[in-house]
Amino acid sequence: MSQPFKEVVFDGGSIIELLLSGEKSILFKKILKNEIIPMTTSLAIIETEYILCRKIGIKKAFEKVDNLIQSNYIDIHSLDLFSRDISILKCHNPIPLPDCATIALATKNNIPALFARKEEELKKPIKNKAFSIEIFFLEDLAIND
Repeated sequence: MSQPFKEVVFDGGSIIELLLSGEKSILFKKILKNEIIPMTTSLAIIETEYILCRKIGIKKAFEKVDNLIQSNYIDIHSLDLFSRDISILKCHNPIPLPDCATIALATKNNIPALFARKEEELKKPIKNKAFSIEIFFLEDLAIND
């Protein structure tokens, strides 16, 4: 299946899905083939590390994240470059700070954001068209085997 984007900002959940699925996932293969060009925030990397730490242990979590960073397959953006945008989003939307960072980076680059799941707190702002970018979910796309 062809996804409705090429460049996209991954949230922490999407990175976790990628790292847990490994090389056999369609998402991984699309990144390798340059069919998806992902970027993310440094906060999403932190979120990925602590969630993976709880699931697979700290050593394996750090190893997976370090390998991802060293691969340069995902462009990681520091929050200080768009912290004001994150603050504004958080001020106007009752959503988690990491989600604000993902959406702010996507907005700054005028590309979609990809979240792993439709979390309850995101549904209302999306319905009310609170964001100027498109938001997609892995569960709605056929790229998350």
